[in-house]
Amino acid sequence: MKYIIRISATLLAGVSFVLVPAPISAQAASWHSTSIPSKLRGHWYATQNHSQGVHIYKHSIHYSGEKAIKVKWRYIGNHSYQFKYANSYGDTVHLKYYNYHKITLNSFWHSYYR
Repeated sequence: MKYIIRISATLLAGVSFVLVPAPISAQAASWHSTSIPSKLRGHWYATQNHSQGVHIYKHSIHYSGEKAIKVKWRYIGNHSYQFKYANSYGDTVHLKYYNYHKITLNSFWHSYYR
């Protein structure tokens, strides 16, 4: 009799774990207006033209010869980020982070180093 009660209790516990709903996780791919990740911040020089570059601040991106532009960002996976200009019509910039010394942007100079 005890054996049947133990098996019943084990089966009941197993079924209860299956029926417990999973917690809802945060949306990692949502647009953030918080600070840009620190590993991306700093001055990056264009590989093809060393006098040009991009400076990534906490909340904005500043291309050489232009005004700093406030951006929203999101992580899209595999060390890739997207930036959306705060005043644009949905235009985005794709950034791929390779390591501390190299990134690529879909901008005029494309490849940047630090």
